Parts: sequence; C-alpha cells; structure tokens
Amino acid sequence: MSLDLSLEEWNFQVVILVQALVGAISENFRMVALCYNEPDWILSFYLEKYVDEDLEEIEDIVCQYTAYQDATLKCKHEVIIGAQGLPAFSDVGRVVYRRRE
Repeated sequence: MSLDLSLEEWNFQVVILVQALVGAISENFRMVALCYNEPDWILSFYLEKYVDEDLEEIEDIVCQYTAYQDATLKCKHEVIIGAQGLPAFSDVGRVVYRRRE
C-alpha cells in the first residue's frame, strides 16, 4: 500500500467503491477491500461460495467503479472464494465491507 496517497485520494476511492456496492452485496459476500499498489487500485472480493450471479455482480461493481473515474485510473480486481480465515484489516488496505462471522 502506497503511503504517497493523500487521505482525500483514499477517501474518494472508498466513497466511489461504496457507491458501486449499493444493492450488490449478497449474503455470499464475506468482505470487500480496496488497496493501492502503485500504479493500480486493487479491489478484492471475498466470497464464501462460487455463485455465478455474484461473479456477474462483481463485474458490474468493477464497471461502475471505473465509470466514476477519469481515464487514467488503473484498476484490477481479484475474487477469493472459500471459507478460510479472512486476512487482518492491516493486510488488505481499506476494508469497505465485512460481514459479521
């Protein structure tokens, strides 16, 4: 995670991701995190099970998230599926959503 980013830059990206998540989270979502690994913003989605509908929803979330950005934003996403322990907050950048487990 880059320390070169301002709090304003981080907060902007978090707000945009939260807006993209509205109405998209199902009970299968365990956690959604945002990390910056220069030059990319990385969206991490943790799902309990492989569900096609949720994977399609993630594609929509990423599309909506990038639509709010300027053309220079570099963004990647990853999907982690399983019931293994979730990483610690400090290991994933900013946790935007985490269900109670």
